Amino acid sequence: MDLYTWISPVVPIAYLSTASLAFYVLLNLPQHLRSTCFPIFVMPAWRAFATFKYFTWPASLDGIWGLAVLIWMANIISLLYIDKITVQSNTRKQWDIKAAYKLLFDVRHLDKFRPTFSTPEKPICGRPLIVFAATQLFRLFVYWQATVHLFTPIIPLLFGPVEPWEFDQYAQIYFRRLPLFEASEPVTLRETYIRIVFTFRWIWLSFVDVDAAHTFLSIIFVGVLGLDSPEEWPSMFGSPLEAYTLRRYWGRFWHRLVHKPYLSIAKLLASKLHIGSLGPRSEKTFLALLVFLISGVAHAMVSLQRGKPTEAIDDMAFYCINFLVIAIEGMALYLLRPIRRLLPRWLCRTTGYIWVLTFWFWAAPKWSYPEVHGEMLREIERKNRAQGLGIFGSLLSGK
Repeated sequence: MDLYTWISPVVPIAYLSTASLAFYVLLNLPQHLRSTCFPIFVMPAWRAFATFKYFTWPASLDGIWGLAVLIWMANIISLLYIDKITVQSNTRKQWDIKAAYKLLFDVRHLDKFRPTFSTPEKPICGRPLIVFAATQLFRLFVYWQATVHLFTPIIPLLFGPVEPWEFDQYAQIYFRRLPLFEASEPVTLRETYIRIVFTFRWIWLSFVDVDAAHTFLSIIFVGVLGLDSPEEWPSMFGSPLEAYTLRRYWGRFWHRLVHKPYLSIAKLLASKLHIGSLGPRSEKTFLALLVFLISGVAHAMVSLQRGKPTEAIDDMAFYCINFLVIAIEGMALYLLRPIRRLLPRWLCRTTGYIWVLTFWFWAAPKWSYPEVHGEMLREIERKNRAQGLGIFGSLLSGK
């Protein structure tokens, strides 16, 4: 990597640091002044998001940074303007920079780890820190090896050379092309196998992108800077064994970073629209819809910042479809409750796992195939251009 690749990430990091300092100032101002001074936070925070393209390595880091900044902004807005956290409380003195730092990045609201001043701090033992850092480094090593040597090249390794048309818009359609529907171009066995492997690959890469970033930051803030304890960096994800419904996939297995900040914004919007008057069930459904919708908007903003409006539309559709399917799933489980009581638990869970994997088998390619298809076309174009330049250079040299 060249010098520019190493230095350029300083730009968004500097903007984020400025926004963090602005949060510290706003946190210690009265509520009526926070609204007036809001631009001193939102302007550098937005620039921290808008400059995420400066992260050029690894390839997925720019998108992770962009999403993380948007979630972080939602958390700060929730703290300052929705929860209206007070200037001083029983657990936080005014202008206490350490307590402000604990609030700053506590997106999951791990309240039990926030500092109190009634109990003196206990010194951190060196041995647990060494064990924690070594464990986290080993986790990163496993992620790197598995991603680079297995999950990234797994499709060419298993199926040989693949062509762009195997990931085009037509390949996104599967169930409507089954022989049952007498499609003009029915699905093939090779296509099915590729789709199965791609689905597991997509789940793995989506998981690793987030958890590797979380693991790396835990090493920095715990092992290097010593600002946090290992307990303040609990696992981001739950057990995949809990994901035997799509709702549990999102609620029990997938990370909960967005839950508190997005739910706070959703509750504010619901109260403005008086959704609560429709009943608790309607309000709960509306809040879930808004959380998925906000998630879709955040992903779409990243795609738009990358200059990919088509992917932004796909992002919105993906999260809206997830909400719709979860709603249908909930009604189906309610109607099937008498039957489920008669069946053994292991059978219900096994059926649930099959259902969740079937959904991702259908949904993941629809969301990700366009990006794979476009990247393969760009790679072919780069190779053709390089080959053309090579031939042209040979002609000029008289060979």
